[in-house]
Amino acid sequence: MLAVVMALMAAVCFGTASVLQHQGANQVRRRFPLNPKLLIDVAQQRLWLLGILAEVTGVALHMTAVNLGALSVVQPLLTVGLVVALPLQAVLGRAVSRRSLLGATLTVAGLVVFLAVQPTVQSRDPHSVQDWLPGLVLIAVVALAALGAAVAWGGRVKPLGLGAAAGTMFALSAALVKTWGEILGRGGLPALATSWELWTALGCGLVGALVCQAAFQSGPLGVPLAAMMVIDPVLGVSLGGIVFGEAFSTGLLAVVQSAGLVLTLVGVWLLTGEQRSAEASATRREPLDGRELPKRSLVRRDLERKLTG
Repeated sequence: MLAVVMALMAAVCFGTASVLQHQGANQVRRRFPLNPKLLIDVAQQRLWLLGILAEVTGVALHMTAVNLGALSVVQPLLTVGLVVALPLQAVLGRAVSRRSLLGATLTVAGLVVFLAVQPTVQSRDPHSVQDWLPGLVLIAVVALAALGAAVAWGGRVKPLGLGAAAGTMFALSAALVKTWGEILGRGGLPALATSWELWTALGCGLVGALVCQAAFQSGPLGVPLAAMMVIDPVLGVSLGGIVFGEAFSTGLLAVVQSAGLVLTLVGVWLLTGEQRSAEASATRREPLDGRELPKRSLVRRDLERKLTG
C-alpha cells in the first residue's frame, strides 16, 4: 500500500513536470534530439527549472516506490500523472470536456481493475548481466525502432517516436533503480557506487531527459506524453516479468487484468488527444528557421505568470 501511495504521488509530480518542461522547451532554439546544448538552453528557462524541481521530487518518490513494491504494479500507476491535466485546465480557464472526464475515468477505473486482481507479487533479485540480458535486448529493440521512426519519417511521427524512445529509457532506468536497495543492503555505498546498475540507470535517465526535451519541442505536449505514458507501463510490466520474475494473474483473472490495462491505455490516449486539440486551438506558432522562437500564446503567458509570480 505504501508503494502504491508513493507511486501515485510520483505520478502527480511527473505530470506537473511534463507540462512545465514542455513550456520551457518551446522557448528555446530547436536542436537535434541528442544535442547536449539543448539541456543548456532549457536550463536557463524558469518554467523548465520549476519542472525539474517537480521531476526531482517525483524521482525520489518513484525510487522509493519501486524499491518497496513490484515494478509491474508501480509503473502502470504513473499514468495517473495525465489526470493532473484536468485541474490544470481549470486553472488556465479552459472547460473540462466530456472526453477528458471519460479519459480520466477510464484511466483510474482500469488501474483499479488491474490492481484488484493482481496477486501478491514476489520479485527476485537479478544478480548478473545475464539475468538482465533478455530485458536489455527488448529495451534496445524498442528504443532503436522508436528513434529510427522519428528520424526517418519526421512530421507527425517524430514526437510520437521521440516520446516512445524517452519512455523506453525511463522504464529501464526505473527497473535498474529497483535493484539499488538490494545492492545497498548487500554491500553498502561502495557496492552501489561501483555497480553497473547505478551508472546505467543514471545514463538512461540522462539520455531519456535529453530525448524528452526534443520530443516536447517537436509538437504539442499530448503527442509525446501519450507515447511516454503508454510505453512506460507496458515495458515496466514486461521487465517485471522478464527480469524480476514477477507473477501475474492466470486464467480468467488474467483476462480481467489485461482488460484493466487496456482501459488505462485507452484513457491515456483520450486525455492526450483532448490536450492536443486544446493546444491546437489555443496556440499559434510562427515558422522556425533554427533561430526564431515559437510565439507564446496567451495561455502560456498566463501560466508563466501564475507559476513564477
